[in-house]
Amino acid sequence: MSSNSPRPSSQPSFWDERYAANDHLFGTEPNAFVASQVHHLPPGGDVLELAAGEGRTLAYVAEERGAACTALDFSRKALEVCEQWAHEYNLPMDTRMADVRTWTPDRQWDAVLVTFLQLLPDERTALYRTIRRSLRPGGIVIGEWFRPDHLSGNYDRLGPSTEDRMVPVAELRAAFGEDELLRCEPVDVTLEEGPLLRGEAAVARLVARRAT
Repeated sequence: MSSNSPRPSSQPSFWDERYAANDHLFGTEPNAFVASQVHHLPPGGDVLELAAGEGRTLAYVAEERGAACTALDFSRKALEVCEQWAHEYNLPMDTRMADVRTWTPDRQWDAVLVTFLQLLPDERTALYRTIRRSLRPGGIVIGEWFRPDHLSGNYDRLGPSTEDRMVPVAELRAAFGEDELLRCEPVDVTLEEGPLLRGEAAVARLVARRAT
């Protein structure tokens, strides 16, 4: 499934080609912010990552917290790497090939992860609803996105090239306003996540607990 967006980067084929042409496009280490917040995830729980790519972050979560993990992505090439990784290291990771923009969750998880997913404003509104529907009451969401300041500040040119693909902190506060916001803030960081996400960046970070 795919959206009607004409942008090449919105299509699975674009990402299949990039993953096929690069060895670990975003590196093999977990997303640094998720790794720093992994203590919020229940040991032995179940975790969903939206737009999981090759599963580098979920592999860390599976090892660190003993979690049963589900990787959702629309790139078959990325999920093939995820499946190989899970098999090689005997990790409890399941994969689902679907477009997060049109996917409807059929169950709930203890935690949902999403990092650097570049969606348009109306697509993000649907994403936030999907995240909350995917979480059990009391479940944790951990997210990280580029924020609009990245285009005007003294940052490296990486990530999305237009503001409509970036997430203001106020948008996250509104979307998860019914939940307990453990962290929801703008942060300037040095990213070191593969060849595409390397340099100084302006990000928005979220950790929230779904209301019971």
